[in-house]
Amino acid sequence: MTEIHSTTRQQKLLRTNAVIHPLMKSLAALLLLLVAFYPQITDADTEGSRRPLDLPSGGGGYDEDSDDPLPDTVLFFGQSFDGDAFFWVLDVSGSMAFDGRIDTLKSEFLGAVNSLSSQSDFGAIAFSSNMIPFDMRCGKASPARKVAAAGWIAQVQPHGGTCLAIAVIEGLSTLRQSSHEHRRLILVGDGKPECGGLADAEIAHWNILAANWDRIPIDTVFTGGQEAGLHFFQRLSNANQGRLTISQ
Repeated sequence: MTEIHSTTRQQKLLRTNAVIHPLMKSLAALLLLLVAFYPQITDADTEGSRRPLDLPSGGGGYDEDSDDPLPDTVLFFGQSFDGDAFFWVLDVSGSMAFDGRIDTLKSEFLGAVNSLSSQSDFGAIAFSSNMIPFDMRCGKASPARKVAAAGWIAQVQPHGGTCLAIAVIEGLSTLRQSSHEHRRLILVGDGKPECGGLADAEIAHWNILAANWDRIPIDTVFTGGQEAGLHFFQRLSNANQGRLTISQ
């Protein structure tokens, strides 16, 4: 009897093994497949995955917060002027009342200033027998300063003589407040200097040239009709890496 029971248990074990062995083989094969296809992470891979987080992105686009802004291009009296720091020296002498010259000057100045980006600097000074500065600064072209400049130029009225040289020299000095690289001064007027005892255009020319020791470009815009005035403006721009524009 005991022998029969023993035989029966052996038969059951054989049947169980017959079922378990193929199942174990299948599981083992599945495990091998998982190991084969599972991504292996090495130290090199770990370093590679961290690198984009550790290093700044190297985009090539323009950053508005950059310390080296791109130059602006402004349209003034029909001409384009490139720069990132502009200073306007504006003639408001008595003769600027003729032929709507003062109104054209004011309109052109406001259009140019309003077109500046906030990355650029600007300043301005008007002159007749005296100097009439905007704010004695060459600062950021912020919305607040643009509004202030509009209020300033609106109040200026043509009168007096043409003390041009001292205004240009003051403009150069104020323009140097800007740390930008592409600085330029733009002079607008309708005649040669006539400033009491300092009326000599030749002396005015050489005084300006001596004051421009760092050779900031001086562009000139001539709005008058005098041959002598046109000659002065042409000569001044030629000597200071600028260009002459004749208002039509």
